[in-house]
Amino acid sequence: MSRARALHLLAIAGYAFFAAIVAAVLPADALQRALAGMVVFLLAALAHEFLARREDHRWFARELSRLRSAHKDAADKAQRTSDSLAELQASIGYAGSGDGAPDLIGEMRTIRGLLKKLTDRSVAARERAEGALARGVAAEAVHEKLSDAEVLDILQVAFTNDRVDLYLQPIVTLPQRKVLYYEAYGRIRTDAGQVLLPEQYNPVAAREGLLPTIDNLMLFRCVQSVRRAWKEKLDVGFFCNLSREALLDADFFPQFIEFLGRNKELAESLVFEMSQDDADDIRLTDALAQVRRLGFSFSLDNVVRASGDDADDRARRGFRHIKIEAATLLAQPTHLRAGIHVADWSERMKRAGVELIATKVEEESQVLALMELNVTLAQGFLLGEPRPLREAV
Repeated sequence: MSRARALHLLAIAGYAFFAAIVAAVLPADALQRALAGMVVFLLAALAHEFLARREDHRWFARELSRLRSAHKDAADKAQRTSDSLAELQASIGYAGSGDGAPDLIGEMRTIRGLLKKLTDRSVAARERAEGALARGVAAEAVHEKLSDAEVLDILQVAFTNDRVDLYLQPIVTLPQRKVLYYEAYGRIRTDAGQVLLPEQYNPVAAREGLLPTIDNLMLFRCVQSVRRAWKEKLDVGFFCNLSREALLDADFFPQFIEFLGRNKELAESLVFEMSQDDADDIRLTDALAQVRRLGFSFSLDNVVRASGDDADDRARRGFRHIKIEAATLLAQPTHLRAGIHVADWSERMKRAGVELIATKVEEESQVLALMELNVTLAQGFLLGEPRPLREAV
């Protein structure tokens, strides 16, 4: 029970006791006693009101003192927080407007919001990439182990029935993610509608001398894609893979050069891609020179060796793009044994007219890290999965 409540009850008991005493000593007349009791009770009520008001005044005085003390503590804490923010602002060199602290808090909230969005996007992107892999490989690919004879039979039937399909995967700019090129991949369809991937059919095709045939079909499809892009006024280029076997084939290569000579206008949109091992094969030196003299350029894929001084040499041989896996670029800055940091190496390549393309990009965190390494072109399931020609362009 509170002190004010106890005083109130005590006052009422006192009034009643006092009224009883007064009523007992007054004359016995009932009306007089009643009037006397009312007067006494009124006086007692007035006295109680006075006491209650005095108690309330004391309580309000105590509460006001407590609030003033709490306000002072809060003001001191706010000042300490403001001083801490000012020190933090000064330590990071933040140049805000006005008093600085509200701007800094706003910046911190913005950063937290961006980090949350980045996390959400990274999770969503990873799910898309995993889904794309599942759809593009696991769901459609031939799962069972095929013998070389079975693969060869599928290839021969595919050539006869036009089941060599062109798939396109975008190559985009960073950070805008604008599609600048498409890389063409070959896919072999079986009677059951499943898909054979290059890693499944290339060994057999190479041994049987069928790679030039596949390259020829891919070139035809790529040229179709280029002309379709021109018709639709799409500002994109196409990377068409070219094998060592095709360039060394005595039947294919002369026809290939003749075709390029009659269609030099394709050079502005068609890039021929090959592995680093194929490009460094001395037997291809003359063949690549002939293609280059017709105005066409090359892309170097699967690069695992690089030198800080090879930019001019690559550019002189007609290479305008170099592809390196994102994981390799990010593993350590000098993993390629270039002798210089990847960012500096990339800048040196750009000055020579050679663009670095990061491949197999599958996470948002890789995109941010690649941008810090001065990489402005990228390719991977995160940025777009390979799709059939009719869907991709």
